[in-house]
Amino acid sequence: MTRSPQKSWLQEFAATAAKTDSFTGKPDHAALLAAGLIGEAGSVVAELKKARREREAYPVYRERMVEEVGDFLWYFVRLASVVAPGLLDELPVPGKIVISAADGPLLMGHLEFGAAVGEVLAAVSGSKGGDMRALLRRTWTLLTVISNDANVCLRDASGRNTAKTKSRWPDEKNYAPLFDEDFPVEEQLPRRLQVDFIERARGARRAVILRCNDINFGDRLTDNIEDPDGYRFHDIFHFAYAVHLGWSPVVRALMRTKRKSNSRIDEAQDGARAGIIEEAVSAIVFSRAKQLKFFEGLDHVDLDLLKTVKEFVEGFEVEAVPLWQWETAILEGYGVFRALCAGPGGRVALELVERRLSYTPHAANEEYAKGLPSTSRGAT
Repeated sequence: MTRSPQKSWLQEFAATAAKTDSFTGKPDHAALLAAGLIGEAGSVVAELKKARREREAYPVYRERMVEEVGDFLWYFVRLASVVAPGLLDELPVPGKIVISAADGPLLMGHLEFGAAVGEVLAAVSGSKGGDMRALLRRTWTLLTVISNDANVCLRDASGRNTAKTKSRWPDEKNYAPLFDEDFPVEEQLPRRLQVDFIERARGARRAVILRCNDINFGDRLTDNIEDPDGYRFHDIFHFAYAVHLGWSPVVRALMRTKRKSNSRIDEAQDGARAGIIEEAVSAIVFSRAKQLKFFEGLDHVDLDLLKTVKEFVEGFEVEAVPLWQWETAILEGYGVFRALCAGPGGRVALELVERRLSYTPHAANEEYAKGLPSTSRGAT
């Protein structure tokens, strides 16, 4: 039997979602999916609440709803595939908005949607009986209604979710090209660079100096906080961005490689505002990292943090870089950061073509270590 073209997008989305389901094989697979479903349902209802509360002051409502509905769809198709095989083939699938937003429900309709998802959760947990297929059908019906209320096309929402998923978990990890490949060599980020992070101590106060080819560059950095936390080594994050994103207005300024041959790029991508944005991203990630022992022992960065970073860099060239490259830059940058703090200091090698960032302690660099004063070698 030939499948209806109108339904094909939902079936294709379900097949794509199955490839990125990290819960597969776990004994509580369905329970985890149901928990995710109720969480995303809460996010959808919360967006409605914000839209009602803020009214005209909440212009991003629809964009947020597209993302939240897409996230809900992912959990819905996965749960339906696990607990009600074949159900997705039976559901009426709208290709476009089917009713005008003006005719859609108000808040009570969204609460009804939340309650329906709660019944699905209860049925999965076994705390309350119910026909699972019927409960999922009702949830689907209410989802189509509230998506129309928000003027959100379910197919568009599924496409947004697929794009985000591929950005974080691609089938193949191929780096985006370096942004300055077509610029003169003097306007390119250095393809190979060795930077020494030297720590100097004056009593309890510690500062970090950057040296390259026996020349100091940048400012002496301290932690700038009452409780020392190592932020004096934070320039390593900018170098990690340069290596794994091909982007760092801060490093461009430090190395004097701004793209002056193109005034538009020079102002919009290499100017002061871009540098401020990069410093803000560094500070935001650092704040989260402190809560997680600077990502020690972790092999991933939570999606919410990656999404926050992407929002910050909207309008700049780096917004085109996929989430997995941001994740790699953050994890590898913090790996070297932990080594620098323990060193203290050390030599960092940047290889942009190979997309490699490596650390060597000063003690292993015998010639360099001999020239270091005791305050640097002995600082902790």
